[in-house]
Amino acid sequence: MPGRTYMHQLDAKNRMRIPAKLREELGDNYSIMVGSGGCLYVYTEEQTKEIKASLNNINPFKENQLKAARYILRHSWDAEEDKQGRILIPEDIRNIAKIVKNVVVFKGPTCIEIWAEEVWNDYFNDVDFSNLADAFDTLNNNG
Repeated sequence: MPGRTYMHQLDAKNRMRIPAKLREELGDNYSIMVGSGGCLYVYTEEQTKEIKASLNNINPFKENQLKAARYILRHSWDAEEDKQGRILIPEDIRNIAKIVKNVVVFKGPTCIEIWAEEVWNDYFNDVDFSNLADAFDTLNNNG
């Protein structure tokens, strides 16, 4: 069920735990990739395979497609849990997401998301929900 939000912190070695309820949904193998809006996406093994397979369909002569594929692949990480269930968030991915210490783990509509707390708060800072109605109309084919 989307919409669950959890607050966490990175430890001194830049590790964190995925909340147990969300961890169960991920299975044993999952990946972290750069996401949109300033967050990181956490995908199951199956989702990761689908995304990487879709990258095989890019046109290698269209620079923007090639650059996007390279960017996604360059900034993806197969998570490895330690004995305490913590995962490392690599420096390059942390920097892109502006994660320093406090993180928000969110069960989004398509995957689990990891946000820097400040970026999460800024993202929703000026949201006027009434202006989002067009997005819902598009999703429901009403607009």
